[in-house]
Order: sequence, then structure tokens, then C-alpha cells
Amino acid sequence: MFYAILTNQFDGLELTYIAISILLAIAVVAALIAQIFVAVGYWRGNRVQNSLGLTGEEFARKLLDENGMPDVQVKKCGILRTLFFGNHYSIMKRTVYLRIFTIRKASVTSAAIAAQKVALAEAHRNGDRKMIVRGRLQGLGVFAPCLFIPLVIIGLVIDLLVMHFLIFTGIALILGLAFIVFSFIVTLLNIPVEKKAIVRAQEWLNASLTPEENERAKKIFRCYMVEYVLQFIVALLRLIQLILKIFLKARQN
Repeated sequence: MFYAILTNQFDGLELTYIAISILLAIAVVAALIAQIFVAVGYWRGNRVQNSLGLTGEEFARKLLDENGMPDVQVKKCGILRTLFFGNHYSIMKRTVYLRIFTIRKASVTSAAIAAQKVALAEAHRNGDRKMIVRGRLQGLGVFAPCLFIPLVIIGLVIDLLVMHFLIFTGIALILGLAFIVFSFIVTLLNIPVEKKAIVRAQEWLNASLTPEENERAKKIFRCYMVEYVLQFIVALLRLIQLILKIFLKARQN
């Protein structure tokens, strides 16, 4: 009966849009919960001293030198890098960037994160295509969603002030959709790229840390992978929602 009432008020396209919006809201909540688990695991691991007695910077430098990457630098993230990227490897700068609590602490978390980011540097050195494409699109993947709404607003203002046709709004929508697609591609590539780096990092950690420390590092990595998967689901649902919204707007016009 409830379905019959809905179908009387909304057609199939509108119902699909509502369903996708509900699923998106659920996925966003799940992603936020996963981020909390990541933060808790990160914090707990950062309180435990690693048996090597090496800081994140020292362990990253050790792995880079031992694996033939003396030209790759290790630096502390600045404020903007911390906010938008966190711990990461930059293919443009050929630099492993670590947050202040990772680079300076000699903890299990610092060792685990440092190893995983060095593994990304190694993948870049070895010419891993997915890693390189993800690295080149990473900045756009972060800022793309923020650019969509301003583009649409600019298009609407131009339409109202200059022309009576929705030409500029259409162009803005297409450009905004392109940015969202790029963001989706980055999120899609995160899973295989980060998973491969985690497997490589665990090889180094197994040879360096105690079994107890490795078990703690594995828990941190599992939380990160769950977060990456949920981010992909959110990006996919957001892309579908945006496409449906464009169709609905086009039909109304």
C-alpha cells in the first residue's frame, strides 16, 4: 500500500532518485563511522612504542635507502597537505609526506604508515600505471566536488543576466559532471593501489616488527581498507544521484 501511494505521487525516475539519496545518506554515515574506527586505531597504535625505536621519518628513510630510492625525500605535511591529503606520497614531488604525529613519533602506527607510503613510492618507481594515474588525479579528486556547485551557480547567473537560454548552465553542468567523474575515478583507483601498497608494507613490517606489533598494524590497515571501500560506494552513489538529478531537471525544463 505504501508503495502504491508513492507510485501515485512519483514516477520511476523520481523514486529511483529518492532511493539512491537514501542509500547515499546511509553510506555517508557508514563512512563516517569507518573514519572514527580509523582514527581510534591510529591513536591507539600511536601510543605504543615500536620495538625498532625509529620514528616514522627514520623508518621511511631506512626503507627508501634499502630499496634503492635514496632520491625520494621524507617531509612533514604542511597545514594544507594535512587537511586535504594527510599522510601521502606525492609523485610530482617524489616525496613521502607524513603528519607531525607520524613523522616524529617512534610508534607502531608511525612505522606502519611510513612503510605503506614508501610502498607507494616503490610502486611509482616501478611504473605502476594505476598508482601513477591515481597520483596525477589526486589533487583534482580532492577539489573536484567543491568546484561543481560554483560552476553551476556561475552558469545560472550568466543565463539570467546575459541570455534567456540555458546554454551556460548546461556547459557548467557538463564541466561539473566531468569533475565528479574524475573524483570517482580517483576513489575507484584508491582500493587496488592502497591494497597493493599495504601488502608490500606488511612484508617489510613482518621482517622488522614483533608479531604483536604486526597484528596491531594489520588492524589499522583493515580499517583503512574498509574506509576506502565505503568512500568508493559513496562516490558511486553520488555520481548516480547527480546523473538522475540532471535528467529530472532536463525533464522539468
